[in-house]
Amino acid sequence: MRVLVVEASSGGVVGGSLTGLYHMIRGFDRGRYQFGMVLYEKKALEPQLASLGVPVFHVARRRLPKEHPLQRVNGYHAARRWRLLRTVLHAGRTAGATLIEDLPSAFRIAQVLRSFRPDVVHVGNGLRANFDALLACWLTSTPVVCHVKGFEKYGARERWIAGRTSAIVCMTEAVRQHCRQHGITHERLLVIYDALDPADFVPRRSREDVRGELGIPAHAPVAGVVGNIQEWKGQLVFVDALSRVRERIPEVRGVIVGGVHRAGQRYYDRLLARVRELRLGDVIIVTGFRTDVPDVMHALDVVVHTSVRPEPFGRVILEGMLCGKPVVASAAGGVPELIEHGRTGLLVPPGDAAALADAIETLLGDTAVRTAMGEEARRATEERFGLARHVAEFEQLYRALGEERQGSCAS
Repeated sequence: MRVLVVEASSGGVVGGSLTGLYHMIRGFDRGRYQFGMVLYEKKALEPQLASLGVPVFHVARRRLPKEHPLQRVNGYHAARRWRLLRTVLHAGRTAGATLIEDLPSAFRIAQVLRSFRPDVVHVGNGLRANFDALLACWLTSTPVVCHVKGFEKYGARERWIAGRTSAIVCMTEAVRQHCRQHGITHERLLVIYDALDPADFVPRRSREDVRGELGIPAHAPVAGVVGNIQEWKGQLVFVDALSRVRERIPEVRGVIVGGVHRAGQRYYDRLLARVRELRLGDVIIVTGFRTDVPDVMHALDVVVHTSVRPEPFGRVILEGMLCGKPVVASAAGGVPELIEHGRTGLLVPPGDAAALADAIETLLGDTAVRTAMGEEARRATEERFGLARHVAEFEQLYRALGEERQGSCAS
């Protein structure tokens, strides 16, 4: 069976969406499934895809500016007098995106469909970001699975294409409820959780070695946050929380791991300035992008998740749990579906540095609780989010869509 995956993310980094799709592909039997992938920009993960025998097709996509210059006028978003103009500009932006961004891109993707000849297409970024690919599949009568991984605003355009999609897979129940609340109804509106392979989280280096490289004392209590650096990921909240923790645990250390998103450079500068302002230069280590995240996680005592907006899933949470670490996470979006508060981790209000500091201090201050919670987190993650279960659910869906297509062709 041939499956073409479309991954539309941009920003110059490898995020959770592409990572999740890569691990899904790894889990399939390559003797029975041939995958291809469409990308909109070069990605650092391409050598790994090549090692799996996955051909990559790069599709150029022109993008409109995210906002009109008038939208930068003070009071534009709040003043009632701008309401009609906001409506007109939004409608114009949607129409322009369809004509300038999506239609040309849809025709390019249709060319890939004709050359690769997939039985099923799997688009990995939802109804808005993948509108072009969904349109291409509709135009070519190709079965398509739309993987929804965010809390987006949906309009008539998205509701129209949803009705022409073979199946919609939501990454959490929270995402499915959001879709329903915004008029996305479908007979196949499913939930399939992302998954991880426990073998990927066996450390290759010792805890002492990693700590030595980072300049962290062997016995210092350490909390760390992992993720691309951009404003909604909330690394500034972590910095403010560590400042509070240091007042009570002077030997504490913090680690911030992640590349800077293309849209996150200003936020990164603010982050470094805040570290200097709070005199945390000897407390917080900012590592930049790392390819050895499991090794770094094993060197931590507590993994922290700080998103200030609802996170649809939170893959890094499961990564920390698979490393046997308790996770302190923002209680919003799909995150409460991953963590059982008080058993496999702790949940705190998003953006609340004081509550985050208290939770970090609770775990750093009690080795027995921290160890027991980390072990339970590992066990629960392996049981609920194993790769074999994830692959089996998608395989069943692909097979059903393929059989339906064959049946319709025969009739």
